[in-house]
Amino acid sequence: MLSRILFILALIFTEITTPLTAQTEKKQSLSIAYYPVTMYAFTGDKSPYMHNKDEIFGKKFEAVLGEYGYKAVGYNTHNYGAWELAYKRILNKRFQFNLGLSCEFSSKYWDLYDRPDGPRQKRIMDYRINLLPGIDLFVLNREQTKLFFSGQAGGQWIRRGMEYFDGNERNKQGFAWQFWFVIDQKVYDSFSINLGTGYGTLGILKIGVSCHF
Repeated sequence: MLSRILFILALIFTEITTPLTAQTEKKQSLSIAYYPVTMYAFTGDKSPYMHNKDEIFGKKFEAVLGEYGYKAVGYNTHNYGAWELAYKRILNKRFQFNLGLSCEFSSKYWDLYDRPDGPRQKRIMDYRINLLPGIDLFVLNREQTKLFFSGQAGGQWIRRGMEYFDGNERNKQGFAWQFWFVIDQKVYDSFSINLGTGYGTLGILKIGVSCHF
């Protein structure tokens, strides 16, 4: 009799606790993505200091003039791509909200002439910070594989490292936007990898990992 009572109690306990411990659908995620080729890599600088050609270097350069001549001349821009941290939340079977904060890095060699100890060459970093809210439209929404179109629009803050620039040239704000087609493939219960192609501020390719919760 005792064994039957214990069996019934165990069965009741299992029926009560199973719904509480059952795994619920993960509707949120945090992702880290890398963008190897951004729009800036194609368009380059749009600075009022930018000249079209330089006979010595044979390519575009920036020149900051001082009272007695050049204060600095910049050339040989190198782009490092951008990194993004994004929060996403599934709204329903068709739509997902996403908010991305990214930073793009580039640098340029500068010949600095306005120095009391003589000319100096220095590579100086520039930063472009983007805040891009957007909406994703699912084309395929399965547990393991998701395909979606993404549209984002927001703002960009540009910080240039060259100290001789005017204040409004060192710190600028602008409009930023991006369109993507993304495949998101789960590789583990809470983790997935995603690959996207598109066009806009962050370029044409993205590679990322996501943690779902």
